[in-house]
Amino acid sequence: MAVLAPLVTSGGFQLAMAGVSAAGSIAAGNAQRRQYEEQARQAELRGRSEALAYKQKGVDALRNLNQTLAAIIARSAVGADPTSGSAATLQKFATGEGVREFNVAADNAVMALGQASTQAGIYKQAGQAAQLSSYVGAAGTLGQGAYRYGQL
Repeated sequence: MAVLAPLVTSGGFQLAMAGVSAAGSIAAGNAQRRQYEEQARQAELRGRSEALAYKQKGVDALRNLNQTLAAIIARSAVGADPTSGSAATLQKFATGEGVREFNVAADNAVMALGQASTQAGIYKQAGQAAQLSSYVGAAGTLGQGAYRYGQL
């Protein structure tokens, strides 16, 4: 203990502790930034996954449309011309609905990607702010240590 007494009373200990604290603040800020960057990557992955699910819904809508059109044509071919009358009307309606479903799914896919990109940007900004805040905190800690050292 007697060996540490000159160090503690000379203020060198306070300066050293301020340096350690400042380094810890910077390390914590960097870790927080990495955490936010990982959240940004996860948001982008989630968005791509949602977009793929919406695209699959669009593909399913077109597949259902093909099945519906095939059924209309097959049933109408038994009794009359499959390209006229009520069969043609049913085909037009089914085509309109199928295309509408496909377009809605495509729009949803685009919106999912856009939302994911926005969320990722928010996380990245939060990470940069956390890192900057750690630098400011570290500078403040070092300044306080230097001020206290000057007071001794």
